Amino acid sequence: MFRRFLQLGTLCVSTSLLSAEHWAFQPLKPVKGTSIDEFIQKKLVEHGLKPSPRADAHTLARRASFDLTGLQPERTDVPYEHFVDQLLSSPHYGEQWARHWLDVARYSDTKGYVYAREEKNWVHATPYRDWVVRALNEDMPYDRFLLLQIAADQVVPPKSPDLAAMGFLTLGRRFLGVTHDIIDDRIDVVTRGTLGLTVACARCHDHKFDPIPTRDYYALYGVFQSSAEALAPCADGENAELTALVKKNRDLMTKRRNEQMARNRARMADYLAAQKHLDDYPEEVFSQILDEKDLNPFVVHRWKAWLEKNPGIEITNEWLRSPGSPAFVPDEHIANIEMYFPTGITTELWKSQGDVDRFLIKNNTTPAHATLLTDRAFPSTPRVFNRGNPLTKGDAVSRQFLSLFGPQQPFKQGSGRLELAQAIIDPRNPLTARVMVNRLWQHHFGRGLVSTPSDFGKQGSPPSHPELLDWLAQRFIDSGWSIKAMHRLIMLSETYRRTSFQARSKDELGSSSYTDPDNRLLARMTPHRLSFEEARDAWLASAGRLNLRVGGRPEGLFTASNTRRTLYTLVDRENVPMVMRTFDFANPDLSIPQRTETTVPQQALFGLNHPFVVQQAKALIKWSAQPERSGDSQPQAARRASEARQSSERRSDAEKTHFIYQRLFQRPPTPEELTSALAFVQTDTTPFIAAPDHSKSWHYGYGEWDEAAGRVKNFKPLPHFTGHAWQGAEDWPNAQLGWAQLTAEGGHPGNDRKHAVVRRWIAPTDGSYDLHSTLIHEPEVGDGIRAFVSHSRLGKLRSTTLLGSKADLQLDSIAFQAGDTLDFIVDIGNGLNSDQFLWSPKISPSVTATTGAGGDSPSDAWDAQKDFPAQPKSQLNAWEQFVQVLMLSNEFMFVD
Repeated sequence: MFRRFLQLGTLCVSTSLLSAEHWAFQPLKPVKGTSIDEFIQKKLVEHGLKPSPRADAHTLARRASFDLTGLQPERTDVPYEHFVDQLLSSPHYGEQWARHWLDVARYSDTKGYVYAREEKNWVHATPYRDWVVRALNEDMPYDRFLLLQIAADQVVPPKSPDLAAMGFLTLGRRFLGVTHDIIDDRIDVVTRGTLGLTVACARCHDHKFDPIPTRDYYALYGVFQSSAEALAPCADGENAELTALVKKNRDLMTKRRNEQMARNRARMADYLAAQKHLDDYPEEVFSQILDEKDLNPFVVHRWKAWLEKNPGIEITNEWLRSPGSPAFVPDEHIANIEMYFPTGITTELWKSQGDVDRFLIKNNTTPAHATLLTDRAFPSTPRVFNRGNPLTKGDAVSRQFLSLFGPQQPFKQGSGRLELAQAIIDPRNPLTARVMVNRLWQHHFGRGLVSTPSDFGKQGSPPSHPELLDWLAQRFIDSGWSIKAMHRLIMLSETYRRTSFQARSKDELGSSSYTDPDNRLLARMTPHRLSFEEARDAWLASAGRLNLRVGGRPEGLFTASNTRRTLYTLVDRENVPMVMRTFDFANPDLSIPQRTETTVPQQALFGLNHPFVVQQAKALIKWSAQPERSGDSQPQAARRASEARQSSERRSDAEKTHFIYQRLFQRPPTPEELTSALAFVQTDTTPFIAAPDHSKSWHYGYGEWDEAAGRVKNFKPLPHFTGHAWQGAEDWPNAQLGWAQLTAEGGHPGNDRKHAVVRRWIAPTDGSYDLHSTLIHEPEVGDGIRAFVSHSRLGKLRSTTLLGSKADLQLDSIAFQAGDTLDFIVDIGNGLNSDQFLWSPKISPSVTATTGAGGDSPSDAWDAQKDFPAQPKSQLNAWEQFVQVLMLSNEFMFVD
């Protein structure tokens, strides 16, 4: 068995050596050619395929607009070449292409799971996202685009906006502070994102297929191990409160560092004695709870490393105080040095840092901050972890670039990050330009020339057009690494401008289908579904509700106020909205080179059932009914007269239909579409409901209890529904209504008595009704809650005060007229403290009605818990159904 293992190991090495001849690792080949179409046509002729004709102007405008800006075109009658230039100059170009890069950069606004002591939101996510948008809009050369993301700290001055670029390295998961995993994530995003190489596969063994030995992985590991996180401003500006918080945090850190260094020096003899019992001090146990009296295992192993490096050194008090001694605690961000401290102090320092972080996140008056990597004063000499285990260290390796590019010299400047970045962007590097032009091609055609855009190794797919790939890569470098120049080159080609279908003879169609079923040879354009971001933006834009402000803090996806582009939606690693996952949103835990594109029933169900789409449909209908506004160029008197005349006018049904088609599809309806639409909307029948919809009888709001009147005053609906609760906004508690919330089972009152929560029932018919309910307040802390049952005509019917107890609130034979209300009101006691409650009343007719020949009809019952809706149900009228269907049509959801 052992001999067989050695044979397999030799085979792996041989395979890796042969991989050095792999096409992707060879220098760019000089290729003769004058255009993209020349290379594509050559392949088509070789396979006996004929290209499709050019698409019409409307199709091209829609295709180009979605490709470059992610938005529908406002006009489709602009000459195509001029239209492409307009799109490239749009501020929304950077937003669309930033989203593609953010997938590669595993962008998220949050850290993933962290200990409760640490702020979960990234301080620097927004500045990084906005930097990517700005860099792309400015057509920053791609080599500088990469250089800044890897080593901006070494090439730009303090407070430079370009420092935000380093979010590329620092926005990954926190991995609960496990350094090895954080570094692995950074190696992976750099090598797969910029070079198309799966270097992280060499963490535990030599790469099985590519010439990447484990030594190369740990050479890069040393680069990032020699770099430390640092929070720094990336904009000018001062904020007195922030300055005070930062000083308080710095003073605490300085105090705790000095205390810890004093403890380390005082216990030097104990740390030296511990070298004989290293098994008692596990090196990699991150769950250890340490007291100030304990020897710190991390410091124990620092002593071990320093004694091995400096045998026989004379240990003096002066030497112990020097930055090079194992007793020294570096002056760095708590994320880098938390392992030096006892558990309680670590928690204290994280909470202090969290105060700074939260202030930066929540205040718009503070200058933007970036989380950088900076070079440590003493770079590490990495050692190979045998089988990836940090407890079994092997040979030391130099920090240097990948050996597959030839013999490498060790990095000499600090950590080596700047030299690493320079090696990546070197024009002689055969991968960087190839990888990026392939990414650009992928987003224009739906598939890259290499269909595995982050894996150019032997396990990746070979290029469908290798000569074209090298020709594009060389053009990219020669253009000064201009991304916009490559867009123009691709989009002005005939290959890009082809239609997605062509009427052919039966033999030709069959030949084309079997010769190239996946359209890799690009005889035609491949249609694709809109991404979720593009679809949501298009729904908002069609309804005239899209807020096109560029940049700024993220918002919840379906918060009532969020009509911004979906790029600015909060991305929470732990809780990506289900609808975004349904529409194939990129996993923010990983570098994602391309999204899957699925068509599943859940996508259609979202469009049919989620209130967001219905809201946009209703907004578009309302807009379509308004008359055209007079132009501002009219004389003032004439404009006023025109507006007065128009105020009493509305568009006809035909005009409304034309307007709706223009907004959704950027074209007028065909005569057949217009006839069908008018026939549908002019026959507006209310859908038949098989069973009573009791959810309509319940309403959810807030107000203030008026003891004198025995009723709630100023009842207002709770404005936001999360899917399981009504409350003030997406965040809960929130600035608007505090803790006010109602769920199917109960809820929580607002922060004061002016914000009692009110569950309201409206009587559907005249009659006598019974109430059955139990109110429960479980916590035995605080001062409890107050509760009231109030009738709109009869006033207060029941009231109670509860603290850690329950009350049965039953009423029989309450007289109602149709439209009367019964309110269930809860507010706080004397103060806000543990005021959550359970209360789901049931209401039923007092007398069972009978119908027919002596047969009993089951009585209706209104159950607050069962009737609590996923959203209040409403029947759409014909216009609303018509527009909703168009918003979900293939013509809207797909780009041809």
